[in-house]
Amino acid sequence: MPNYTLANTLARVALIGVLFFLSSTSVASAQETYTWNAVFADYQLDSVQGIRLETHYRAKDIFGGQQQFILRPSYVRKINSQLTLSGGYSFLNTEKQAVFLEEHNVWQQIFYTIPLKKSTFFGWLRAEERWVEKTASEFDFGGRLRFRFGWRKPVLGLGKKFEFMAFNEVFMFTKNLFPHTFNQNWTFLGFRAVLSPKATLVSGYQRIHQDKQGVILEKNLWSSILFIRL
Repeated sequence: MPNYTLANTLARVALIGVLFFLSSTSVASAQETYTWNAVFADYQLDSVQGIRLETHYRAKDIFGGQQQFILRPSYVRKINSQLTLSGGYSFLNTEKQAVFLEEHNVWQQIFYTIPLKKSTFFGWLRAEERWVEKTASEFDFGGRLRFRFGWRKPVLGLGKKFEFMAFNEVFMFTKNLFPHTFNQNWTFLGFRAVLSPKATLVSGYQRIHQDKQGVILEKNLWSSILFIRL
C-alpha cells in the first residue's frame, strides 16, 4: 500500500506538469529547437555503491553550434531494489546572447522505481543548490527542486530490452527550502533500448515549457542518452 500512496502523490505532481504542458502553446512567446545528446558512464565500486559521470552536449537546431555543455560527476548508493540515493556536482556552460556563462551546483537526489505487473513507474526528487553566473564573474545563489514522474512499458514483444518510456518533470525555485515559484516543465515521449549487457539507449522527443522572468519559452528537441557500464 505505501508504494501506491507514493505513486498517487507523485502522479499529482506530474499532472501539474502536464497541465503546464497542455496550456503552454497558447501563451508561448518564443519557440526554439534543439538537439540534446549525453553519455552517462557508470562504474560500480561494490554491490551497492557506484560513481557516475554525465557528459551533456546540447546544440541549437539539428546541426547547430553548442548551446550548453554539462559535466556532472556523482556518487550513487543503492538502498534496496526500489530506492537509490545519489549526490554530486554539476558544471554548466551555457550560451546566452552570444556570451557563455557558467553555473556550479551541488545536488542530492532520491530515485525510486515502483514495479507493476506489466510496467514500471519511476522518478526522482532532486534538490539543487545553485551558483548561477549572471554577468562576468558575478554569481547569484538560489535553490531549486525537481520532481520527475515516469512510466516504462515493454513493447514489440521484447520484454525489458525495448520499452516505451514517458516522463514529466516539474522544476520549482525554492524559498526557505520549500517550493515557491515555477521554473520549467519537461515532457518526454520515447523509448528505452538495451543494446548490450553494458549499454542502454534512451531517446525521444522532449518539450520544455519555461518561464524566464515572465517570458514564456517553448523548446522542442530530440534527446538521446547513452548509458554505459564500465
